[in-house]
Amino acid sequence: MDAASLSALVAELFLTIKLLSGYPVPDTQPTVTRVSKETMQTMICAGPCAVRAFYTPDKGVYIDEKLDLASDYFARSVLMHELVHHLQHVAGKFDDLDTPCRRWRAKEVEAHEIQHKYLKKLRLTQRFIALDTVPITCPGDQDDD
Repeated sequence: MDAASLSALVAELFLTIKLLSGYPVPDTQPTVTRVSKETMQTMICAGPCAVRAFYTPDKGVYIDEKLDLASDYFARSVLMHELVHHLQHVAGKFDDLDTPCRRWRAKEVEAHEIQHKYLKKLRLTQRFIALDTVPITCPGDQDDD
């Protein structure tokens, strides 16, 4: 996918996110960099891991170069998930949560919910399995008992 097509796809996904969640379309797009899975593993994992994409506020989105963004809607949903993280950062959403774990968990849950809405609208039954790895509790959470 060339740079112009990728930029058009990002614009389309931001509009879809707005329709699904109410986040405004940003004035500028984050950088989207296609790299190998091994490069991403080196950047954010302690070793081999199941990473397909990730977002950092200072560098934008990194996404597996093998994902077919041109014609695979599930691959597009992976990019959409990371674009939600960009919007969360721009909006400062969840910044008021008191621990990094709680902020991370809230961001992941929301990004997965928006991603699943997108897949459901397309009548795709795939789930982003990483949601199952989002911890239910963080250290220091109190039981309700």
